[in-house]
Amino acid sequence: MECGDTGLTLIWLHYYFGAIMIPLRLELTNFLSYRETAVLDFTGIHLACISGANGAGKSSILDSITWALFGKARSKSDDDLVNRRAALAGDTAAVTYIFALEESTYRVIRRKRVRQATKLELQILANGNYANGKWKTLSESKVRETEAAIVNLLNMNYDTFINASFLIQGKADEFTTKTPGKRKEILADLLGVSQWDQYRDAAAEKRKAAETAIMLLDSQMGDIAAELEEEEARKEALATAQETHQAIANRLKDKEKLLAELKRVETAVQQQQANLKNLETNLSHAQTSLANLQKSQSQRQHERDSYQATLDDAEAIIAAFAAYEQADAQLRQWQAKADQFNKLQRKQHKHELAITQERSRLTTRQKELTAQQEKSKQAQAERKTVIQTITDDQAQLTQTTAKLSALTQQIEAWHEARTELQRLQSERQSYHKEQSRLQSEAAKIEKLAQEKTAVTTNHSAAHKKITQLTADLAASETQNVRYATAKAELDTINGEQPRLREQMDKLAERINRLQVETGGSCPLCGQELSESHRHAVLEELQTDGKEAGDRFRANKQRITDLTAEVADLEQKLKQKPRLEKELQSQRDRLVRAEARLTEITQSLTAWEQDGQVQLAAVEATLAETAVLDAQTQKVNELSSAATQKETLEKAQQAQQRAIANAEARLAEIDKLLADWSERGQPELAATTAQLNANEYATEAQTAMAALNQQISELDYDADAHNTAKQAHADLAAAPKRQQALQQAKTAVDTLDATLTDLAAQLAAQKQTVKALAAQQETAVAQLADLQSSEGDLRATENEVIDLREEEIAANRTVGAAQQRLSVLDDLRQRSQSLLDERAEKTLQVQRLKLLEKACGRDGVQALLIEHALPEIEEHANELLERLTGGDMRLSFETQRKLKSRDAITETLDIRISDSAGERPYDNFSGGEQFRVNFAVRLALSQLLAKRAGARLQTLVIDEGFGSQDPNGRQRLVEAINTIQDDFVRILVITHIDELRDAFPARIEVTKSLTGSSAMVI
Repeated sequence: MECGDTGLTLIWLHYYFGAIMIPLRLELTNFLSYRETAVLDFTGIHLACISGANGAGKSSILDSITWALFGKARSKSDDDLVNRRAALAGDTAAVTYIFALEESTYRVIRRKRVRQATKLELQILANGNYANGKWKTLSESKVRETEAAIVNLLNMNYDTFINASFLIQGKADEFTTKTPGKRKEILADLLGVSQWDQYRDAAAEKRKAAETAIMLLDSQMGDIAAELEEEEARKEALATAQETHQAIANRLKDKEKLLAELKRVETAVQQQQANLKNLETNLSHAQTSLANLQKSQSQRQHERDSYQATLDDAEAIIAAFAAYEQADAQLRQWQAKADQFNKLQRKQHKHELAITQERSRLTTRQKELTAQQEKSKQAQAERKTVIQTITDDQAQLTQTTAKLSALTQQIEAWHEARTELQRLQSERQSYHKEQSRLQSEAAKIEKLAQEKTAVTTNHSAAHKKITQLTADLAASETQNVRYATAKAELDTINGEQPRLREQMDKLAERINRLQVETGGSCPLCGQELSESHRHAVLEELQTDGKEAGDRFRANKQRITDLTAEVADLEQKLKQKPRLEKELQSQRDRLVRAEARLTEITQSLTAWEQDGQVQLAAVEATLAETAVLDAQTQKVNELSSAATQKETLEKAQQAQQRAIANAEARLAEIDKLLADWSERGQPELAATTAQLNANEYATEAQTAMAALNQQISELDYDADAHNTAKQAHADLAAAPKRQQALQQAKTAVDTLDATLTDLAAQLAAQKQTVKALAAQQETAVAQLADLQSSEGDLRATENEVIDLREEEIAANRTVGAAQQRLSVLDDLRQRSQSLLDERAEKTLQVQRLKLLEKACGRDGVQALLIEHALPEIEEHANELLERLTGGDMRLSFETQRKLKSRDAITETLDIRISDSAGERPYDNFSGGEQFRVNFAVRLALSQLLAKRAGARLQTLVIDEGFGSQDPNGRQRLVEAINTIQDDFVRILVITHIDELRDAFPARIEVTKSLTGSSAMVI
């Protein structure tokens, strides 16, 4: 709420039901323009002004109080209330408001951080004073619940606070300068009587629902009446359906009898066909049996002829079988001798194997010992050679050892020189590694220098982007405010359009009625309808209609414009989260760039101070090579002695190994010769003597001699044994022929009896076949007779099925006709019930119309306004008397007579008079108008506070002095002094310096680069 030269806003901090809320202390931190904590102590202040330049933050003090109590301040979102610098830094906005209520002291603390939830605390002073006492929490678990507790404590919500006593600058004269109709609307809104519009709308909705229900009931009763008129037709339909059903039932009965007879004939035919089939089957079986008997007779006769041939050859078969038995006895004797002979031969083979194995073992050992004998001879010759080799190698080893002793001093000098050379080379290699490391570091430093340029560019781009995004978000805040304003205006106009449409429809209806009415009384007012009266009323109605139509069309165009604007703003506001996210991203980008620049700068500085110096020193050291070259030459000169020593040492080692090997071989030869002399040579002589004397495996040789004697005594002849086998084989068929002869003797008698029986069976079966053939012929003739009397069974069955379906359909028709007739009784009862219900709904519509009219603008609302106006008039005149010294008065006129006709219309005119008489509002000066506005506004607020059960205890006047001349300002100050006894605390907000000293106390508000600050003076 910025201060201006005009406008008056009175803000009362109310207390309902006799409760008195007195501000004690206010603390603001990071709230709107207040960056640092500002503290205002109201203790001891009765009348004071809040002064400061425009935009310093005077009105923000009032915003902080409404935000702390209700969470709202001049339509801003909570995030908008956080100081912008604090929001960027992530700090929290906080308002602490301490006030006295009845005999208790309360503290409300509300905190908010951007894009985080609001925190709210409600506390009561338990003991001590509010500066250092102990507080007890009254907060609920949720912010909304705590806000509800505050509203319950104050008996006041934010909307009531705004509508009752909070007018923004420039609108102090809004009530007095409006048209009477608009003035009534404002007063209705301030008094809260507009809620009766909701009651009226609710009654209208219920009335429309009841009227719709009546229309539905009428429709239902019409349908029932139409059905009741069909009663006679439905009775005739039932009689016709019953006659049709009976005729179909009679026809069905006749057809069912015919169908039963046809089914009986069909059953007889089927039985005869089955009998004929059985006869055919039996005849076939009999014929098959006859053929089988004939075949069996032929087979038995053939078998008898075969057996008779065997009986005719009986003598030869018997003689051959006797010869076979004699040959078989001889063969068994020879086979027994053969088995004994084979057994003795197997025993011989076992002993022969033992003798052969022992002879082979002795022969093999003889060969091995002979080979050892040859090796011992060779070893004697080798022993002499080895002894000579050892003597020669020992002489060479003595010479080599002497040469090595002479090279020892020269070798020690070479070792020292080589160690020093290795140290120098290792040191130089370390310098090379350090050079590589420093060169790599130099390359990195060069890249860092390039990166620094890129990061600097990135840093500048991020900073520029942040500036742009901050500006875009600031513009988004302006768009957000405009969006809320446009949306509110659009909602207001959309709500006004139906009322304008209804008003135009009513005016059109009145005009039409007036135009068609001729003579008699006026259909609108009841007066005599003269032509002049008709013309005057029509002109007034048409004027009102044109005004309503113009307003309706203007609203329609405004709705189109606002809808487009709201849609455009919605699209723009949707970009806000993206802008905020991108802003945070760019801030992160800026922080990363700054951190990287710091790292790069530190690295470049460290390289310039240390790295470059180290690299130069290392490269200078590597360039100096004289010492290394001299040491290398010295090592090369001494290296020949080392080479000679290495060669001699290898030769010495080879000579020592040769001597050791020769001595080892000499020991082996001596051991070999000793073993041969002690064991090998005696064993060879014994083995040779044993083989020559055949003295080995003596037990096996004795057993072989005994077995040869047994074989000789057995007298087995293999040729005679083979001759007996051949004779036995030639007579092998004799046993089978002998067996066949015995079977033939037995079978001939049996076959003779079987053939006699088969002849009798054949004769009987032939008689059976003949009888079955005759029965078959008779059955065929009987079947032909039955088939000749068979009717069309399938057609009759189809006719019966069709008739049954017709009977079912006819029966359903009868049932449906009976149902349609019986339902009429229920419909008569239903019609009476609907008629009763319609009467109730009609009565309800009449009552709702009456209620709808009573809740309208010309009903209870008008009564409430008329009842409130005298009280407003009284309060306003009391204040005007103080402000003007009794020179000015005002009055409200709620009815006036129409000029066009003899009728009274509702209005709300303000009549203002002074010593010169009654004049229109516009004829008074600006200062006089302001005093009227001030008196009316204060009277309205006093009335509303009284109706809410509250007393105004704190008054805040935000400007209003710009319209007054010096005398008017003085009179207004005097008026404030006059009414100060009606309030516990009065605060006047002004930016006019000459008024600051007109009040006993002052709260000075200033604004600097760091934000706003306030101080009590």
